[in-house]
Amino acid sequence: MKPKPLAVLISGIISMPAMAASAADNSPVFNVGEVVVNATRMEQKSDEVSRQITIIDKETIDSIQPQSVAEVMANEPNILIEGGSRPGFQTINIRGLGNNRVLQTVDGVRQDFESGHRASYFLDPVIMKSVEVVKGPASTLWGSGALGGVVAQTTIDAEDILDSDNDVGGLIKSGFNFNNDQLTTTAVIAGRTDTLDWLISGYGRDSNDIELGNGEPLGNSASEDQGALAKLTWQLNEDQSIAFNMRHATVEGGVPSNGASQVNGSSVFLIDKDQVNNSVSADYRIDTASPLLNAQIMAYWNSVEVDESRVSDNRADSTEKDTYGLNINNLSQFGDISLLYGVDGSHSNFSAQRSGTDRPTPPDATMDIWGAFTQGIIPLSPKWSVELGARYDHFSTEAKNLGQSRSDNELSPSAALIWQTTDNLELTLRHDRAFRAPTAEELYSTGTHFCMGPGMCNTFLPNPELDAEKAANTELIAKLAINQAWTVKTSIFENRVDDFIEQTVSMSPFPGNTYWENVDKAKLHGFEISAVYSQNDINLALGYGQTRGKDLATGDPLNNIPADTWSADLSSSFLNNQLKAGVRVLYAEEQNLSTGDVYDDYTITDIYAAWQPKAIKDLTLNLTINNATDEYYRRAWAELYEAGREVSLAATYKF
Repeated sequence: MKPKPLAVLISGIISMPAMAASAADNSPVFNVGEVVVNATRMEQKSDEVSRQITIIDKETIDSIQPQSVAEVMANEPNILIEGGSRPGFQTINIRGLGNNRVLQTVDGVRQDFESGHRASYFLDPVIMKSVEVVKGPASTLWGSGALGGVVAQTTIDAEDILDSDNDVGGLIKSGFNFNNDQLTTTAVIAGRTDTLDWLISGYGRDSNDIELGNGEPLGNSASEDQGALAKLTWQLNEDQSIAFNMRHATVEGGVPSNGASQVNGSSVFLIDKDQVNNSVSADYRIDTASPLLNAQIMAYWNSVEVDESRVSDNRADSTEKDTYGLNINNLSQFGDISLLYGVDGSHSNFSAQRSGTDRPTPPDATMDIWGAFTQGIIPLSPKWSVELGARYDHFSTEAKNLGQSRSDNELSPSAALIWQTTDNLELTLRHDRAFRAPTAEELYSTGTHFCMGPGMCNTFLPNPELDAEKAANTELIAKLAINQAWTVKTSIFENRVDDFIEQTVSMSPFPGNTYWENVDKAKLHGFEISAVYSQNDINLALGYGQTRGKDLATGDPLNNIPADTWSADLSSSFLNNQLKAGVRVLYAEEQNLSTGDVYDDYTITDIYAAWQPKAIKDLTLNLTINNATDEYYRRAWAELYEAGREVSLAATYKF
């Protein structure tokens, strides 16, 4: 067996803070402030959430200097980046479930675009304030799509820019990544009055091809991105407010038709892509003195337009999806009982055109998903409480070009039993159901998939009878606090997923057909453990994750299971908190759990520092060296190798 270098590192660094704690029991504890979680739709304190959840704050995001949303979560246990090493195509896999089996939200708004091999994560990290990751099924809260979990992204607000004594201010940030010559510039201005908060932000990124760990460039990985964010919050009175959010982003560049692969000229072609994303939302809140009324009404519109042109022959494609949604919920307090309830839903229009002969024919389709949900937290005694929830969803689709339609419904219950065994130890046993409704492309795609010669084309067959995917997850979670400095969280889970929707390519009778179908059940199980130490300006985070997956019909191991990972992040402050520096290490074990597939182990070391010089208090300088050893590696199940050493410098000036 190969030695695990991170295990040696952990054993060495864990003793240092432990000795410090025993020698200085009366020393002040480093406080990071109260963290409020929004991904559970109840704005709970992080230590009150009964689910397995990870929160990545703005300081951590700045220390990573990520090029994609997915890279923010790369070091978290049981999370795998999928989609290759081109940042614009990366997605998240949680505990063996990825793509549209993990729901993503931005500022509370669902994001549900998916079409072929095209990108589905559109938020640029430069305007991101935090990311919350709910691990495990969460359809009781969010409806369709949350089989593997939820990635809740939050953008910056005026309060993140303004000091307490300034009513108008802003920042300018400029960064440079020496690996791919990426220049990023961000400008933000914000203001407030007695009743209004506002923010306007714009950014631009321009990069060349990524350099891999072997010194070779990753072809067609350059891009040019621009975007804008505008927010306005109006405090109508003491109890009521309304917020308006607008996001706009464009992405341009020459990329492969499948971003997770290399251009080969036969099945993966080089295309020029112009992508435009828009999102607008209006969010009304009312929180009265009455414990019965703390309500939200949010309306939103998401739009994604992708125009593509194949470089070799100018063959043009276009894809467009518009989604209109409404969320209404209320939180009532009946004594010690908290009850969240509401309704939400969305209407989507999907259309696409594929030029040229022997091409796929995407549906001209609409989809409606509407649901009603409730969740209650009920104390039984000072040490025992239960959390009960349920959601009913009705979904329907129509393919106008085929004259076909179908509808269905799902019930997603959840239950948790919470035992505060001592002041320092909490145990939670929970069970959650979830589902994912089939997409319009899975139900109604027609036309040609690929050709092997004149008259020998494999064609798509629609399958309007597809069932929704379903998940049933049982999980035991333990939270332990030690010596006011250590907190440890661990989870053991088993997730059984039924009616997986998979694409089948059949060559019989020749040249065959391609279609989506429901396949047999699968079992995903594993555990994860994380520990955090914070005291005397020393911060240490440790983690380990393991997931296994099996097809219950054949007994074969599943693909797309994350490799076992060990992680450590050690940082400290110096020079009266002017300088914070740290090192992150991730060790991924060899992944050989699927027949014939072996992915080598690797160790990634990142070094980071943030300096606020005393002479210029409004200036912050960030240095990040990701993959400092220039490791040449690829993640499990990926075709492409990852970026080599990335040295990134950023300067932020607040005014």
